Amino acid sequence: MGEDRKTWEKKQRESRIIDKAQDIFFKNGYEFTTIIEIAKASGYNKRSIYLYFKDKEDIFLAVVLRGLTQLYKRLETAAKDPTIQSLGRAFFDFSLDHPDYLKLIMVYEANTCVYNPGGLKNADPESYKYLCQQETDAMADLMTRLIAAGIEKKRIKTNLEPAPLMLLLWGQVFGVMQIILMRQAHFQETYGISYEELFANFMDMVGRALSSGGPSQLHTI
Repeated sequence: MGEDRKTWEKKQRESRIIDKAQDIFFKNGYEFTTIIEIAKASGYNKRSIYLYFKDKEDIFLAVVLRGLTQLYKRLETAAKDPTIQSLGRAFFDFSLDHPDYLKLIMVYEANTCVYNPGGLKNADPESYKYLCQQETDAMADLMTRLIAAGIEKKRIKTNLEPAPLMLLLWGQVFGVMQIILMRQAHFQETYGISYEELFANFMDMVGRALSSGGPSQLHTI
């Protein structure tokens, strides 16, 4: 009973540190956040923080994991009725609901994520780095399987294999959402179209380009 209590208390302290760190990372970004700031906001000293986390990156990845988990859940739900539009809409909604998570995920993908198979095979399976990689790999696998099914059913017309096509689509959607989030204010008056309409038109163009003339339905797993 005593050990269970200690474990619970440790998890509570870790969660508090992550909560406070999340606010700071959202405000300052990764580069301009310090361990000292996180410790002060959490009510601990710097030494105490190191009892729970290896370094600043470890805390950062704990925050990123929250965002990746929410994004994966959105995509997984959309995959129950997998069209290009529904999957794109899931990413669109997540990005607008959680723009700060999206920014941190982009930093993670640019600096920490491992893209070669088995790149983290020797990592601690309980580490935040490993858990983030698991979520990232799960999203890539989900999208790749849906694309492969669409190609097999001849609902997607492409010369690419599923994995590189997934990468291309992932990059396109990320790029469009970056533009929308950067220019979100006064979008309608500046461009004569709402950002919702712009994204819908973008997804329609992608769906038409990938389809063989029919609807852009992929396949239900």
